[in-house]
Amino acid sequence: MTLPRPLKLLTKDRESGWTFTLLVCVPYLAFLIWMHVHHEMWRDEIHAWSLSRAAHGFAELVTGDRIYEGHPPLWFWYLHLWTWFTESAWGIQAATVAAATAASILLVRFAPFPRYLKVMLLCSYYLGYEYAVISRNYVLGWLLLCLFCALYHPYRVRYFALAVALALLSLTSVYGLIMAIFLLGFFVLDQFRMSNERPGAQPTEYTFVTSPRLLAAAAIVTAAIVFCVLTVEPPDPNPFAPSFNFSALTSSALPDMLYRVNAGFLPWRKFATLEFWGASCTLSDDPSGWSKYLGGALLLVTTLALYPAWRLVVIYAAALATMMVFQQVRFIGTTRHWGHFFMLFVGVCWLLRLQFPRRSHWLSTVLLTGILAIQSKSFVAGAVLDTREIFSGARDTAAFIRGAGLQDLPIAGGPDYYAAAVASYLRRPFYAAETAEFHDDVVFHTRRRPFSAFELMNRAVAISRERQSPVLIVTREWLPDPPAGVTRTLLFANPPAMVGDESFSVYRLQAQ
Repeated sequence: MTLPRPLKLLTKDRESGWTFTLLVCVPYLAFLIWMHVHHEMWRDEIHAWSLSRAAHGFAELVTGDRIYEGHPPLWFWYLHLWTWFTESAWGIQAATVAAATAASILLVRFAPFPRYLKVMLLCSYYLGYEYAVISRNYVLGWLLLCLFCALYHPYRVRYFALAVALALLSLTSVYGLIMAIFLLGFFVLDQFRMSNERPGAQPTEYTFVTSPRLLAAAAIVTAAIVFCVLTVEPPDPNPFAPSFNFSALTSSALPDMLYRVNAGFLPWRKFATLEFWGASCTLSDDPSGWSKYLGGALLLVTTLALYPAWRLVVIYAAALATMMVFQQVRFIGTTRHWGHFFMLFVGVCWLLRLQFPRRSHWLSTVLLTGILAIQSKSFVAGAVLDTREIFSGARDTAAFIRGAGLQDLPIAGGPDYYAAAVASYLRRPFYAAETAEFHDDVVFHTRRRPFSAFELMNRAVAISRERQSPVLIVTREWLPDPPAGVTRTLLFANPPAMVGDESFSVYRLQAQ
């Protein structure tokens, strides 16, 4: 049966030129630019930019304040390169657009997926919004996974190029590290070859093909993995990088673990400004309900979809299990972390098609199509709401302060983790009540104290008296009444934002 020409074009899975890539990736680039123009970055995004901008070199991003982050240094190195061109906050958005667009080009040009599936991938929740519009280090993980898959060939092995891709992947995040470890295992296992005495006979000989190049490639990746492990652990545990708790790994935790798998593959975002980041991360908000069964089914079916590539089955199952255990014993995370289940599945499906190019791969195709169809709803919700509504109040708050000519006044902010987003846009240090320090960012060391609105108010009064100047207070919290002889005037307040805890108030305080 001959397919109609339009259907042939949609299902074509090998590109021989760049025409289709340009037809897809140029609009994707335009979409990302449009989204970033309308996207107000929140604290998790601009915080990394502030650290990278303040660093005096790449070495400082290994030994300086970055060590408290619980993230490897590659994202900060990458952003530091962009600070050579601009120190304005939009630099991190340009860096994100560049990385996401490069990944899209690799995907569309080299991935052996049907064309319609490539377009659906770029319009998925993760690759169209969470990892491409929100500026976080995970976009580099996606880019480097695409690079590894694009470079891979089962017979024409690019040892050093693949090694560099995996080494860099390990330095993007803990999830990048896990993927790099098991993809290195796949790379090594891929050197096993089976030979038959005669056609149709059972394999009688197993050989392991090795060479100095393979050993050198493995050494490169191993060195990067060791470096990552040695530099990613914060010296002081904090709420975002806690210590390991293996006692949490019990049989009763299995429903929650499977729920996170479900949410990772099938993220569900509500089409409502104040509920977009709500507690419901998937179609069911009850981990003990049917959602756990769907998570278990996704684990089983996505693994079966990799048949007959036993190497991919082994590394995929092991990598997913490691991610699940890490989330349970170290940091549960949110949808952006759980999305690495889906990211890894896309990568191994890509490798599967390269190993068995003549198979139909109908099961993985059906799975990806169904998953992406569900994700498209969350993608549309994110794109529409982020364009129409305020994502975070930090940018508008900084714009008000600058527009009113108040940016040179002393600033007291709190809680510091939230106020740092405004200070980063202003490129101005502020007084943080939690650390009693002036800084243009926040460091998550254990010397921090709990936030106190009374401490923030008292310190603002002391600064005003010491400098004989008005002081700006930037906060999202209730403030106590000022003491006698001190005037406080509300100058600005944000309306509710998609990130509900980043609606700020700006006060002008003057001590007589």
